[in-house]
Amino acid sequence: MKTADLILRLDNEFKITDCTENLIEFAVTPDNYQFVNPAFLNGKTGLMIKASETIEKVFTVVFVTDEIIDKVCKELNGLIFTHHHFDYYEDERGLQAIRPEQIEKLTNAKHSLYVAHAPLDTHEKYGTSLALAEICGIKIEKLFFDYFGAPTALFGRIQRTNFEKFALSVQENLSRPNLTLHKHKEFVEKIGVVAGGGDMVEILQEVYDNNCDTLLTGTVEHRWDLPFVQEGNKKFHELNKKLKINLVGGTHYGTERPAMISINKLFKEAGIQSEFVEDEGLLLAE
Repeated sequence: MKTADLILRLDNEFKITDCTENLIEFAVTPDNYQFVNPAFLNGKTGLMIKASETIEKVFTVVFVTDEIIDKVCKELNGLIFTHHHFDYYEDERGLQAIRPEQIEKLTNAKHSLYVAHAPLDTHEKYGTSLALAEICGIKIEKLFFDYFGAPTALFGRIQRTNFEKFALSVQENLSRPNLTLHKHKEFVEKIGVVAGGGDMVEILQEVYDNNCDTLLTGTVEHRWDLPFVQEGNKKFHELNKKLKINLVGGTHYGTERPAMISINKLFKEAGIQSEFVEDEGLLLAE
């Protein structure tokens, strides 16, 4: 498939030209600037790296890590469709800009890179929280929390069950070795669902105000070594001492992974081969 045709289809599907999110900050550095698609610098989202005029296969990923790059570079002429145009670590390092040597390895294999962050989070069919709720068997009732013009989180229900049984079900559905759990109630029935980084006081308060007993999210204990991140996580937990909402955390990677698996339906409909590429290191991270 011609790269231009596939990119146009993705831009339309995710309303890229209407997106006001700025994905240049922190991701485009003096070191990697020379490799970045000029249109990305202008539009601040979409096709970040263009390496060839044709695409033979699409690789869907959550982050662009060394493990992912090593795997996809066994093939040629691909498009990496990513939710985050960053390298990533489930520790104090957190998000890291893609290094020049990583980009060179991709471009040598003629792999382009397309990012849809907020447009995927808020997509009415493939949204990250929607996919997380679906894989965990949560019936969706209502969307909430505006994120660049559209809701990214949701309220849902399951049949009333005890906390431990619900947590075990989530762990199994996400293929995780463990979860971050804060138990305040014996049961789970109405759940706020926010894939990725959901440790925000605004989200927690809205979950409480809508009579939820549990918040299912990615990040409960934030490890990133950034003062504003640590301060925000501290306030999140201080608030929950008062609200006493059950917290279930499946990691940033683990809770956004279902969407990147589900999105392969889109490429199948477009008539192009695609596959989700796993980062086992992130999936199994403690």
